[in-house]
Formats: sequence, structure tokens, C-alpha cells
Amino acid sequence: MTLRELSALVSTILVIVGTVWYLYLALNEIKVKPVLASWIVLSGTMTLSFATYWTTPGHSLVNNACNAISIVSVGSILVAALWLNSKHGKGVSFSGFQKGCLYVSGVIVMIWAVLVWGFKGTGVIPNILTQVLMLIGYFVTAEKLWHAKSNSESLFLWWCILFAGFAALYTGIVSHDYLATIYAGRTIFGTAILIWLMYRAERRSHLTT
Repeated sequence: MTLRELSALVSTILVIVGTVWYLYLALNEIKVKPVLASWIVLSGTMTLSFATYWTTPGHSLVNNACNAISIVSVGSILVAALWLNSKHGKGVSFSGFQKGCLYVSGVIVMIWAVLVWGFKGTGVIPNILTQVLMLIGYFVTAEKLWHAKSNSESLFLWWCILFAGFAALYTGIVSHDYLATIYAGRTIFGTAILIWLMYRAERRSHLTT
């Protein structure tokens, strides 16, 4: 096994471990409270990210392993959130920002379809647009954490995602795959901000108790 393949495997394992722990906490209603609308949006953008990447030159499952396993991760959490909402008789409501993300995702899908199937081009531009959209999407959680008086997120999951991002970054760099590198860089940047805000929220909760 090459270092490239090993780093891809490490990123995959980290995401799986973090997801299993998050599901345990969520299903047992311990601390974390998954917001259904947020996971619907994330599931859509994560899938779009991988789909557009797969229509780019030189695409590789190994290079984009972190994105591939993240679809499974987000999908499983989405199912858990659906089950919890059904259990408590809750519906789903999207914020204006979340609706905007869904609309933009739809526009990117149309751009992707026109470029790839209409002009026989590639999914490079749609993939980059999706990374920008996903980065913007972090600000929904960031805004919530900025005003939060306690942390309702799983730090373990997000630390796993951060380290998975670094492993995926190595994979992308040694593979000379700039789209996989952009994906990993976006993951690291956004996740690092969220982790800092989570610790900030936890400090605030200690100060108020």
C-alpha cells in the first residue's frame, strides 16, 4: 500500500469513527441534537461535490475518498435525524439561508448538466462552485455557535473530520489532484473555525453555571 492510498484509508476511517460516535450520541439523545434541515442541505451539497468531481479529468476514488465516505456519513446522520424528528413528531423547516443553498445547488446542477452533457465539457467549474457553496454553508453553523451559550455539537466528530481533512489534503497533494486538494483545504478551514467556536461555546456554558 502506497502512502497515497494509506492517507486515503486514514481519512476514511476517521470519518467512519466520528460518525459512529455521533450517531450513538444522537440516537441516545445525549448532548447532540441534529437539525434535520441542516443535514438535508449538507447531504445534497456533499453528493453534488462528489458527482461533479466524478466528471472531471483524472478523477479518482482514492483521491476523493474523504468526499465519498462523507456522503455515507452525512446520509446516515440524515436518516437518524429523520427518525428522531418522527419520534418527537417534529416537521422540517428551512431557514432562508438553507433555502438559498438548495436553490444555488439546483443552479449548479443545471450548470453542470449544460457543461458536461450540452457542451461535452467537464465538471471542474461546478465542482469548484460547490466547494464555495459548502464553505458558505459552514457559516450557518458558525452563526449558531457564535450566539450559543452551550455547545450541542460533538467535538469528537469534528476533530475526526479535521484530521481526515489533513489526511485527504496529503492524498490530494501527492496525487497532484487540485480539486481533491481544494476539497480537503475547504474542509480543514471550515472545520477548524467550527471547532474553535465549539470550545468558545463550552467556555461560555462554564462561566454561566
